[in-house]
Amino acid sequence: MLADLGFFLLFVCTLLSVYSTFASIAAGRKRHRRLFRSARVASTLSAVFCLLACLILWFLFFQRDYSVAYIFKNSSNDLPYLYRITAFWSSLEGSHTLWTLLLAIFSAIAMWTGSKDNEHIMPWVNAALQAVLSWMFFMTISYSDPFVRMFPPMPNGQGMNALLQNPYMAIHPPTLFTGYTTLAIPYAYGVAALCYGDVTDGWLRTTRRWALLAWVALTCGVWLGGRWAYVELGWAGYWAWDPVENSSLIPWLLATALLHSLIVQEKLGHLKRLSIVLAVMAFFMSFFGTFLTRSGIVSSVHSFAESPIGPNYLGFLAVLLMLFVGLYAWRAHAVLPADTDKVWGVSKESALVMTQFLLLTMAAIVVIGTLFPIVSEALTGQRTSIQAPYFNAFAPWIGLGMIVMLALGNIMRFQSAVIPRAKSTLGGSALLAVPVCAVLIYYGDVMSTPSRFALGAQIVGLYLCSWALMTITWDLVNRYRDVNSNLSLMWNRNRAFLGAWLAHVGVLIAIIGFLGNYRGLVSEVTLQKGQTHEFYGYSLKFDGISTDQKDNATLFQAPLVVSRQGEQLGVIYPAKSRYPTKAELLNEVGLMTSLWHDLYVVVADFERKTGAAVTLQVHINPTVRFVWLSAFFLAIGGFIAMSDRHRGQRSRDVIAGEWEVRA
Repeated sequence: MLADLGFFLLFVCTLLSVYSTFASIAAGRKRHRRLFRSARVASTLSAVFCLLACLILWFLFFQRDYSVAYIFKNSSNDLPYLYRITAFWSSLEGSHTLWTLLLAIFSAIAMWTGSKDNEHIMPWVNAALQAVLSWMFFMTISYSDPFVRMFPPMPNGQGMNALLQNPYMAIHPPTLFTGYTTLAIPYAYGVAALCYGDVTDGWLRTTRRWALLAWVALTCGVWLGGRWAYVELGWAGYWAWDPVENSSLIPWLLATALLHSLIVQEKLGHLKRLSIVLAVMAFFMSFFGTFLTRSGIVSSVHSFAESPIGPNYLGFLAVLLMLFVGLYAWRAHAVLPADTDKVWGVSKESALVMTQFLLLTMAAIVVIGTLFPIVSEALTGQRTSIQAPYFNAFAPWIGLGMIVMLALGNIMRFQSAVIPRAKSTLGGSALLAVPVCAVLIYYGDVMSTPSRFALGAQIVGLYLCSWALMTITWDLVNRYRDVNSNLSLMWNRNRAFLGAWLAHVGVLIAIIGFLGNYRGLVSEVTLQKGQTHEFYGYSLKFDGISTDQKDNATLFQAPLVVSRQGEQLGVIYPAKSRYPTKAELLNEVGLMTSLWHDLYVVVADFERKTGAAVTLQVHINPTVRFVWLSAFFLAIGGFIAMSDRHRGQRSRDVIAGEWEVRA
């Protein structure tokens, strides 16, 4: 009964979104305020009804109602409380429904929080959002229905994917989907700008704020996914250029490029059309990633099995792209170039454009590397695998360019080739970078890098990161002095700058962390009970296999007493885990972390009968904590920039009486 009600609510949502789409188009064409209000109410009701349907599905999960096929496939009697919540999005139908719910909610929020400056384009914004939602709701009642019934109901379910029973994976999908769905708002404003024919100051403020929210959510989502891979999969890494990993990176790169484009647009009035294209393409590529995940055409630990939803996503992507290309070809000329005498030169805006070029180049490289195996199989019948070396051949050079542009772009000013206090800033930063780099080299154990070329590359990379960090910090100090060392004034006048500064610090910290990937160490050893393994100054003493129960998992642990220089640091518990619904043993990592490196231990094998022997893989991962630390700087910087209340002049195009009020 409740499952039928849930399906009925999703069906009503489909009808409401279809009505809202066409009513918004009509309201936009006829300037009909009341018709738009009815469309907005319909879109809000669709969000409310979708939320009710999702609450019903959650309730059925807690009731263990195995008459619902989705619950039977993704839950079981032994599933812990937390994962009964997260099982909602653990498989295809539920994750699609969650995405639909978030898109509906954020669409409704966007409709009710639009500023007066944007009132004239809101029907087109709503039409763009509800058109996508109409298709999403249609999929939930057809190819991706989470309420499909099965009879007779079973006494127990098949269980949730054991790899997903992890706290990081509990929040990774909702966070990533939040980024994907909030990208829909800049997309809708981009479509609305083309339909209306101009980009106003209100459009810029709103698009920037939503783009920042999407960027922060994507940053956190990608970070959580990397952290999950690091602690769950047992391969001692967090990024493998997996196709599904790439599919989340591409929208992040495009969203970052969009933010830089919006800065130029705000300051100079240029790049209006580019901002529109980037807003639409960032959202488009988020759906492209969903197609990869749900089509089954890529092999990945992250992806779902092949299903009918894949071809439908491909068709939707094709239609979405063709409609945008057609609309852009028809209406792009209406978006007039900046009416200004400001011209391009060697200045901050040129550094921003170069940064965009690097970001878009990296996005193109990732797209090519991700799609090439699929295209080669379609053309030749044989899949040509693209591995990490392809991406790693380009990423360091693009990273090098990003470091230089980040440093110079921050200290340059708009419409001026003169860098304030250039000699002191650049010279002082170059000198201060030497001790900072020396600390990173010494404590990061760079001298353990295996080859001379790699060693030189490490030192150059760390010095450039140190130089860039000192440069932007020196510029921060100069700006603080320019406001007479007044913290309140600095905060009020330079909030967007402070947010960007923190985010750029986060980028540099992340690059320092990434450089540690090239000097990691690994050792494999078999120990008998009571034996000790010496590695990288650590002593690991094995005390025999012990068995423990954690929630619904049986753990076969290999406790290791860790000492260094005669001092006992603690005990770590690498293990193999067995879940009731999965015969395969999974990795549970033993981890001891410090600022400069992680001791990372995985049980490769163990003696089953007596537990008196174990084979371990011991990894030393330098500067990996810098990678995790960088996400906090990036996210906090994004939120600070989002809080900046830029107030431009209200657009002269938004005048009283533009709407025709009809009874």
